[in-house]
Amino acid sequence: CYLLTQISLPCGKLFVNKNDEAFILFYKQQYSKLCGYAINCGVNVESAQDIVQELFAKLYSKPFLIKNADTLQSFLFTSVRNATVNWLTYSSRNENVQNMEIFNFDYTVEITDVEDAEERKVLKEKVDKVLRLLTPRQKEMIYLRFLHEMEYEEVAGIMGLSEQAARNLTYRAIKKIRKEYK
Repeated sequence: CYLLTQISLPCGKLFVNKNDEAFILFYKQQYSKLCGYAINCGVNVESAQDIVQELFAKLYSKPFLIKNADTLQSFLFTSVRNATVNWLTYSSRNENVQNMEIFNFDYTVEITDVEDAEERKVLKEKVDKVLRLLTPRQKEMIYLRFLHEMEYEEVAGIMGLSEQAARNLTYRAIKKIRKEYK
């Protein structure tokens, strides 16, 4: 396939014209490069992934943002760099919030099958152990999404994320839990 053998630029030009297959291929070709660049700019791996995924979600929904398909590569790297700078600026302004060691939330074990106080205590300890695996943002996501049963769109608005980033954050949290507790 011509698209598979060429550098990513032809795919980029095609996805600007709403070619979904080209968009997917272009995304796969660019993803790790752009994440690596974001990491080199000073963000952690998860933030880099979120930045790149948000960029592509935005480009998919608004391809008209790309003014010139010939400069697509520089557009992507510039966009990642700007998003990284914004993320770092936001992080430093909100250091107290972003660097919270723990995102605490109260919950109770309300399962009717668990009658014994000792069983409830053991179950609560298991939940606490799972929650300690997660980053503060992942805990907040789980809290809003599952304990308050909010839709991704609502949670994204609260946390200042795109809907796709909210989904990605949830996915990573669940993946981390599953990996630990196979």
